[in-house]
Amino acid sequence: MTPDDTRHLLRRLAFTATPEVVPRLGPLAADAAVTSLVRAARAVREPAPPLFARTAWTNTALRFANTDPGADAAPRLAQTRANQANTEELRRWWVGQIVAGAAPLRENLVLFFHNTFGSSSTAVEVSHALHGCNALLRRTCLGTIPALLEQLVLDPAMMIQVGLDEHFRARVSDRPAKLILDRWTVGPGEYTDSDVEELSRALTGWALAAPRGREPAAAIDPKAPRASRRTGLVPTFNEKEFDAGAKTILGSKNMYGAVAAVSFLARHAATARRFSRLLVQHLGVEDPTGALQQRLTAVYQATNGSIEALLREVARSDQFWSEASRWSLIKSPVHLAAGACRQLHIAAPPLPAISRWLTAAGQTLFDTPSAGEGSWAGQDDWVTPPDRLAIRYQLPWVLAGQNPRTGIGPKMAEPPPLPDLPLDAALRGANLGAIGVRLDPAPGIDVADLTRQAANLGPRRAVEIVRRIMMTPNYQLA
Repeated sequence: MTPDDTRHLLRRLAFTATPEVVPRLGPLAADAAVTSLVRAARAVREPAPPLFARTAWTNTALRFANTDPGADAAPRLAQTRANQANTEELRRWWVGQIVAGAAPLRENLVLFFHNTFGSSSTAVEVSHALHGCNALLRRTCLGTIPALLEQLVLDPAMMIQVGLDEHFRARVSDRPAKLILDRWTVGPGEYTDSDVEELSRALTGWALAAPRGREPAAAIDPKAPRASRRTGLVPTFNEKEFDAGAKTILGSKNMYGAVAAVSFLARHAATARRFSRLLVQHLGVEDPTGALQQRLTAVYQATNGSIEALLREVARSDQFWSEASRWSLIKSPVHLAAGACRQLHIAAPPLPAISRWLTAAGQTLFDTPSAGEGSWAGQDDWVTPPDRLAIRYQLPWVLAGQNPRTGIGPKMAEPPPLPDLPLDAALRGANLGAIGVRLDPAPGIDVADLTRQAANLGPRRAVEIVRRIMMTPNYQLA
């Protein structure tokens, strides 16, 4: 690969290209470079969990039988507030992995699956479960998609979100089955009402319960809301509540249970097509004829949904390397922040400010659109309406630890002076041109001219060249 090719590959797979990585991958063929990135990501240990997640979750708002129905109100409120604080801690923790962790490819794939399956911290009011799902995606995102889905169906956070917790024979709704068909596997238009009904039967019998030996000492009020009856986060199967018998799903008749049904759907041709399309979109590849999607579908089916094989096929494709695909991806707020922190070697990024900025820019982690039942649309949606673009231009101030300013109109007010940025010591001593190159600007940014403009600003010249490059429309592209 040429240096430009290597930087293009890294922008799409690992958030950004840095001078330390480009020479290491440059001598390799594109698919071999993907293998190198995957191996490096697999070698990185999983990060230590946030502090709150290092102890088991306990429901402190259980409603016991023979007590006042309102007795759990105060404990419930206290638990809700604690969960909200823990979820914000979790957001900052994940932002830290994304912008400064040792496995950017892995975090990019976790983000891809997080967006694909959806997440809602309102629906899943247990931050321990949200962290558990995030950790599951991190453990499985470099393997195969069927293996990931087989574990996801019994993940506590996803069980709560789609409604599988106490999805028993007397089903309240078929919502879990429809969400799994729509968002996890084959996608809309690929199934019938009968398939929803049959899959719904296969999913029955599961609930979340306390670990063995830690059951509550007193009986729980059976009429309490589920949140006040949930004794733990252990997926537990109750055969008496399972709708046994053969089920016919997408023309296949079998004695399906939850894992077997999802395993079958994960290997279906429609699922292969859907993930191929979603991966092409996530990586920003222009594929107007759908030829790359067709090849990825064949690779998915031939490799049992190997994520590495899919990434290698993307890197082999003419579509990925076409002029139309270069500098055509509008960076998501996460992509933008991750790239900037990694380019500038910000070893201790201001995580609270970055997390608040991500929300202001339209990408709150653990809260995808439509209460977790939708995905971030990406591309033009990241800069529409116009004030979103103005918020993105505040990134240099956010990296300096300032909170984003919201509520501004289409034209950004005169920004305050940019505080000192926590630049790496080596960058502080670097010439301005080197800093400009590190920021990997898109075509159209005249780094030499911006360098000349900043050269006379004394000790603030390094900060100023960063600000001037980041506050250009071109910097929004990858």
